[in-house]
Amino acid sequence: MLTQRHAVPLIAGLVVFGAVTAFAAGFSVSSTTIQSGSATVGGCGAIAAVTYNMAWDAGLSAYKVSTAPVTTGAGCKGMSYKVTVTNAGNVALGEISGTLDSVTGAASPDFASRNILVSSVGGVSVTVTG
Repeated sequence: MLTQRHAVPLIAGLVVFGAVTAFAAGFSVSSTTIQSGSATVGGCGAIAAVTYNMAWDAGLSAYKVSTAPVTTGAGCKGMSYKVTVTNAGNVALGEISGTLDSVTGAASPDFASRNILVSSVGGVSVTVTG
């Protein structure tokens, strides 16, 4: 009986992990637009990727998303970007748009004031358009 009690949470965990991994791997590319979840994809002659950082918020007693660094290559310098943080249901929790640095092609949108709890995050994506 002890084995069955441990098998159910293990199987549930594998199913959830598989669903989150499948969600995070989705992306689409068209002409001068590049979108990426946690997958790195090519476009604008370069690679674009996004992650997120977290910081402890004593007022919320929880970790929240602080920044979402975007990295790209030379072909994307100065282009527009939009970073979206979503929950597990792919509902946007916050979105920031801006322009990639004209020298490095990078950006670090600041989500700190959005108070997005890390425990609510299901994914982060970036769209680069030129």
